[in-house]
Amino acid sequence: MSRFFAAALAAAGLALAAAPAALAQTPIDEAAQEKAWNEAVLAARASLPVFWGRLAENPGGAPDDYSLKVVFRNAQGGPEDIWLGDIKRQDGHVFGRLSFDPEGLPNLHRMQIVPIPEDAIIDWSFKEGRKRYGQFTTRVLARLRPDEAAKTMATLSDNPLPADARGK
Repeated sequence: MSRFFAAALAAAGLALAAAPAALAQTPIDEAAQEKAWNEAVLAARASLPVFWGRLAENPGGAPDDYSLKVVFRNAQGGPEDIWLGDIKRQDGHVFGRLSFDPEGLPNLHRMQIVPIPEDAIIDWSFKEGRKRYGQFTTRVLARLRPDEAAKTMATLSDNPLPADARGK
């Protein structure tokens, strides 16, 4: 399994070592999983203008209504994917508040506001009503944990893109 995909699983609390016995016995096509992850990241990045548009329409939304998933590099150069909320875009710069304490980045802490390099964004999410749009990578990771997938998917829209953004 690639370091990137393994780090994504660990960051999501989905480390294979902690998987239930039934899942551990099920063969995992690592190449297919990594391909699905990479496709999710590409789709999220390609549709980022949808996120920016919704954020611009509602700049005073609740801090957790708009989130970005960003890949940070630890001291060894390994990736750590982190969701950030309270997203602000000012003077060509993006800032967000860390949603949790990173595992391998001791200088970063939960609730800290940090700059976000746009090329480090790998996913996005916004809430409309009771459902979340985006979350492309979350949808991929949910397939690895069928025991938790229903709960996760219940919070997500049926399609990562809102109806008015499909086919654009």
